[in-house]
This record gives sequence, structure tokens and C-alpha cells, in this order.
Amino acid sequence: MALPKDGHKYELLDGDMLMSPVGITHSEICVRLVLLLGAFVDRRRLGGVYDSSIGYRLGPKLLLSPDVSFVSNERMEQIVVSREKFFQGAPELAVEVLSPSDTVTIIETKLDKHFEHGTELAWLVDPRRKAVAVYTLDGITRLTKRTDLLTGGKVLRGFRCRLNRLFRA
Repeated sequence: MALPKDGHKYELLDGDMLMSPVGITHSEICVRLVLLLGAFVDRRRLGGVYDSSIGYRLGPKLLLSPDVSFVSNERMEQIVVSREKFFQGAPELAVEVLSPSDTVTIIETKLDKHFEHGTELAWLVDPRRKAVAVYTLDGITRLTKRTDLLTGGKVLRGFRCRLNRLFRA
């Protein structure tokens, strides 16, 4: 809660503060994912879909804010201390959309931290390559064709989206 209030998105990674400004393409993809996931989750009353404004407190020196995330109703009961504060735990789904300022090392560290604290599924969206890497506890699957199907796996059973819905033109 003590992070600067200067209009920038901040995260806390191992006690180090990161600032992540994003561009238009990044924002468009995040909005598409929030709309697609939000409609799916709302219809089934599965939980909540969040944008990067939400924070997940994973430890005293670890506060992460994925670009898009999902928390089930069941997990919500475990990790919500107060509706006015950050979640106290990890989402089931964490989505990171690469921006030009991101480094592979930082993104991989964030994903590792999410999984260490209970995340079950992560999507790493690469707008430049128009690809998605799907991370689970069992491994990584790369989706690279516009017709490839992004699914919610065990976390969001039944969610399906072709990559061409994420990447326009």
C-alpha cells in the first residue's frame, strides 16, 4: 500500500521495486483477455478476473501484479483478508504480456514466484511474435499459430480461445 502513487504500475520482487510502463498493443491484449476470461468466469460464477491493478502479496518482500489473473471462489476465501487490501496469496491463473521493457530473466522469476506460491497455470503472451507460452506444473507448451487454441486447462475447464482473437492484424 506504500508504493508510490504516481500513475505507474509498480511491483515488489524480492524487495526490489519494479516499474512497468506499457504500450498500446500490450494494453489491447490485456483488455481482450479480461473481456474473454471475464465473460467465461461470470457466466459460470467461478470467481474473479483481475487486471494489473490488483496486487498479490506472496511474502514480506514479494508483491506481484500480473497483467491479468483469475482467482476462484474457493481460493478467494483463503487469500482475501480485506477487500481494501492486496490478496494474501497467488492467483490460480497469472498472465504476463511481454512489453519491450521486460527482460526474460525478470518474467521467468515472476512466474517461478507465482508457481512457488500456488499458481497452477500461467500464460506468457508475446505480442511481437504473436505467440503464447502456457506454463503448468508439468511443463511449457508453446502456441505459435493463429489457429492454435489457448485453453484454461484444469484451472478454467472449458475456456477456449484461438490466438487470432488475441492478436489482431
